[in-house]
Amino acid sequence: MTPASLSMGEGNTPLVLLPTLARKWGMNKIWAKAEYLNPTGSYKDRIARTTMIEALSQGRRGWLGTSSGNGGAAMSAYGARAGLPGILCILADAPAEKVASIRPYGALMIAMKDLGSDEMLALKKIAEDENLLLTITAYAFNPEGMKGAEAIGEEIATYKTVSHVYLPTGGGGLLVATAIGLARGSSDAKVICVQPDECSPISQTVMGLIESPVIAACTTKISGLQLANPPDGLLAIEKITASDGWGVRVTDQAAWEMQDLLAREEGIFVEPASALALAGLHQDIESGKVTSHDEPVVVLTGSGLKDMTRFKTTSPSITYDIGQVRKLVQDSLSSKGVSE
Repeated sequence: MTPASLSMGEGNTPLVLLPTLARKWGMNKIWAKAEYLNPTGSYKDRIARTTMIEALSQGRRGWLGTSSGNGGAAMSAYGARAGLPGILCILADAPAEKVASIRPYGALMIAMKDLGSDEMLALKKIAEDENLLLTITAYAFNPEGMKGAEAIGEEIATYKTVSHVYLPTGGGGLLVATAIGLARGSSDAKVICVQPDECSPISQTVMGLIESPVIAACTTKISGLQLANPPDGLLAIEKITASDGWGVRVTDQAAWEMQDLLAREEGIFVEPASALALAGLHQDIESGKVTSHDEPVVVLTGSGLKDMTRFKTTSPSITYDIGQVRKLVQDSLSSKGVSE
């Protein structure tokens, strides 16, 4: 199979303006990099394609990886297209939608309580022994595969007026890849690391609060960003510093509120990790770190359909007949300030 035939249309996602939020927050322009438009709904499709190309070129029997959801769906889809069997270790508390999105592709899923650095090193040994390619989405474990994500930065760099790039950050690989792409595209945009307040080893290190990007544990509920010892942490700090960027910490609640705001004001529904980055930008606008003269980009990494936990409801307990509908419509419009 050729590299071209492995493609399913990943990459070259648009930069989308967020005009309503820009107006509300006193900005001229805010851009969003729409990575949720990739085939399986996240930026990790870019990595999955280059990873499977590497697996085929090395003559691997298949692949072995870890995931909280997005990476698993991407690797499973592209692994199926490449004709390579896959084994995926997933967190036992991964969102049900992310797990369900993996099942159709036929990869073996193994639920695990922890997927930290010790487990990743053990999986690396298993992969080596069984002639499998390790597909963990980090430069520390899968440097050739991670090159696929570098195009994110290159694509952003074509917009020469971009001043800052805000990235939701867990293991650090996405930030490193984007920074490499920005530099390759001769962009001088600042690289901003946004992490959950309750799992922010990279941001805390950049902020001078801790000496190295390792913390005892993570308690954040934001899926995909729960890495106390990020494998690309040191490399991420290097890229942030080189770009004159900084770290931001955001509460889980602020991320969920931003998820709702983005959907209601701009019509874009992303997963909480993506919304966290936008919440980080909002904090910096409020503090004056980013001004109306800047043109920031937020990388929206994954679709909101990947994690519907907050939006699940039971069947309605109250039903109405058609005679009551007019009044309900009028009340709804009135509450939203819509005039006749």
